[in-house]
Amino acid sequence: MNQRKLDSVKSKAKRLAKAECANFTGNEGCYVTCGNRCILFYESEGIGNVCPYFIKAVLPGDHKLESEYRDLFNIPTEKKSTDLCEECSRPIERTSNRQKYCGECRGEVRKTKEKKRQQERRYVNTHKRTHLG
Repeated sequence: MNQRKLDSVKSKAKRLAKAECANFTGNEGCYVTCGNRCILFYESEGIGNVCPYFIKAVLPGDHKLESEYRDLFNIPTEKKSTDLCEECSRPIERTSNRQKYCGECRGEVRKTKEKKRQQERRYVNTHKRTHLG
């Protein structure tokens, strides 16, 4: 492990924790709400117990530091939660906040909705003519 890189990431992470972390209590670490003491770094060995609040809530605010921190200490990146298609319940990767269906179901649902709209339109037009004439 490159000592200069380690020292650089340690100092950046400590500055970020001191400025942004709600649980930070001093130079050596922070207290998590469960009462367990989570050390950000041991002075001699590099890393200690990693504070889950710092990793999940504070570190993502600085994308460059987050990638350096995760690479240096082999902390895996968290996967995005997958949503399910409302029609077939298969997992889908959402590309917008309005997406409900997978690619296969999207066309079928669109056809079904269009068919229903046309039936309603024809029904309304038919009843207007019979009541007026």
